Amino acid sequence: MKELAYVSLALSILFAGVSPIFFKLAVMNIKKGPYLAMAKAFLMNRNAIVGLILYGASSVLWLVSLSYLEVSLMYPLLSLAYVITTLLAATYLRESVAAIRWVGVLLIVLGSILVGLD
Repeated sequence: MKELAYVSLALSILFAGVSPIFFKLAVMNIKKGPYLAMAKAFLMNRNAIVGLILYGASSVLWLVSLSYLEVSLMYPLLSLAYVITTLLAATYLRESVAAIRWVGVLLIVLGSILVGLD
């Protein structure tokens, strides 16, 4: 069952890293205006719906993993979602990522490796 918890954790991290890309795509297409109108437009946007589903699935998978794994292992590994989001933002959204940010991303990866070695 612990193997399933690791799969669940990996999917949770993946979904947590991908959902912000869908949120960004959604807000890029929303016309600025009154907050209520913007909120309605967001909730009706296909990308927002996908992002919310991924975010919700990530949370459920996180809870499944949490029932089997140590939070002191899981929480630091969750930072890998930042790595996924940065990679997708740079490649899919064509965002410019400064070299110093890539150094930070590398440090997150190295830190996650260290946490996983325990």
